[in-house]
Amino acid sequence: MILVRDVFQAKYGGSGQLVELFKEAREKWAAGYAPRILTDASGQFFTVVTETEVENLAAWEQRAAEVFALPEFGGWFARMTALVESGRREFYHIE
Repeated sequence: MILVRDVFQAKYGGSGQLVELFKEAREKWAAGYAPRILTDASGQFFTVVTETEVENLAAWEQRAAEVFALPEFGGWFARMTALVESGRREFYHIE
């Protein structure tokens, strides 16, 4: 199993809006998308993290391709990028 963590640095004060946007995506798209949404309790302010578990990297690539191909993805992505200053993706083996 692989844990995929997407770590976003929201613009100042924008983490609440970003969380709502990820909840919207979770309801609309592929089952299992971002079952965990985390916000900072310490460290850098306005950090939002989504976590998703997949069987392997190939499964993640397939799921990502399916979501990116959705007609509504472009509009959602534009709304998301307006709230984000930076981000990164991390992959971890679940032992």
